[in-house]
Amino acid sequence: VAFVHGRQAEIAAQLESGEVDLLIGSERMVPPTMRARKLVDETFVMAQRKSHPRGARRLTLDAYCKLRHVLVSTSGGSFFGFVDEQLQLLGRSRDVAVSVQAFTVVPDLLRRSDYVCTMPARLAARYADWLDAFALPFDVPGFSLSAAWHPRNHADPAIAWLRSTLAEVAGQLREG
Repeated sequence: VAFVHGRQAEIAAQLESGEVDLLIGSERMVPPTMRARKLVDETFVMAQRKSHPRGARRLTLDAYCKLRHVLVSTSGGSFFGFVDEQLQLLGRSRDVAVSVQAFTVVPDLLRRSDYVCTMPARLAARYADWLDAFALPFDVPGFSLSAAWHPRNHADPAIAWLRSTLAEVAGQLREG
């Protein structure tokens, strides 16, 4: 099993060609022609390192917008994302200082800096020894993490096993 970062613009073609057997991503990434299974529902929080100069005060929209943010852009290099779209609806913007391709690098980056990141609540909770998490001061819709595959692979035993294993792990995540 190899895990790779996919690009949303290419994922439908990669699933179609067989280059990618299974997508794990938000429901927004799932091409409409593919089969999918919801794994978990997720919400967002803002995370910062323990002992951050901001302290543990309740987060206001003004304070949030003034902080220096890490943005996760799976396509790479973007400094404007889904959260920025939500802020734009409020006539606001934030200071995105760093863009990375994966959430996996965020906890260590936050731990060693004064940056903050809007990230999945479960991921922030996993790093509770390093990070403090705060409710966002504005509405940001959560997302569903899904597994998706090409219909021709539905009965493939290896892919069925992987889907089943992912569903089992997701069930454990839901139970806490």
